[in-house]
Amino acid sequence: MDEPSAAADWVQIPSLRVLAALAESGSVGAAARRVGVAQPNASRSIAVLERRTGLRMLDRSPRGSTLTQEGRLAAAWAQEVLDSLERFAAGTRALAHDGAGKLAVGASQTVAEHLAPLWISRLNRSHPSTSVVLDMQNSERVIAGVASGEYGIGFVESPTVPEYLHQSVICEDPLELVVAPDHPWAAHSARDEPVHLRELAKTPLVIREAGSGTRALVDEVLEPFGPVRPVSELNSTAAIIRAVRAGAGPAILSRLAAADELADGRLVPVPVADGTPRRKLRAVWTGPATPVGSAARMLETALRTDHF
Repeated sequence: MDEPSAAADWVQIPSLRVLAALAESGSVGAAARRVGVAQPNASRSIAVLERRTGLRMLDRSPRGSTLTQEGRLAAAWAQEVLDSLERFAAGTRALAHDGAGKLAVGASQTVAEHLAPLWISRLNRSHPSTSVVLDMQNSERVIAGVASGEYGIGFVESPTVPEYLHQSVICEDPLELVVAPDHPWAAHSARDEPVHLRELAKTPLVIREAGSGTRALVDEVLEPFGPVRPVSELNSTAAIIRAVRAGAGPAILSRLAAADELADGRLVPVPVADGTPRRKLRAVWTGPATPVGSAARMLETALRTDHF
């Protein structure tokens, strides 16, 4: 066990969120989905809490993990801390000056590259005294940044958003299964023959890293047919496009991100049985149910923009 130290020196809010979610959901996997992190990260968070506190918080078995009596008590205390943090965030944001200033925005790749620049341009025209700093991260990282106060507002692609965040759907973003023109599946496009999800789940894919919104949605859609089999995991949409064009394998991408390559034939769309999924692009924030100041203006601008 680690040497005892002041809790403020080592307690991390995301770990408390996982612990509190465990009490509500009953399993590590469900808790991870509830707070918007990958399951291995959730398991590591609990392991760190156990090591630092000296308490065994989980009963682990081949059938799953459940909270011990000590774990349930610690989870209740964790929820009290999170409730206090929410009250602090709500109070300080409500008191914050809502005029000119700098707004830090976190956005997932598709939003940051294809939508946010237009929003920021329109916001600058209507409110020239507001300066926006845009940080492009994957959805999991954006959610963590919003929760910690690093970002005044965030935009994510994840199929789910943690319950402790407020959210608003901005628009829907269709996904496309794409291949290189010389890939065998390109013939499916010409004949309008769909690839079934079962076949897709058995095929190694070029795919985003764990934590990205696109990866989370692909994992969710293919889960009934088995785990995703990546041939390559890349943290850049541009890198995925290059890999697919080079023949590495199929990929599932945002139609926004692949639009140019689809238009000029460098990538070929492949029909999918029952259609490729459509994901919701969401704004997320903490504090009051309705954001204030520059964050409110950013949200309003995004909602008023015609995206497709």
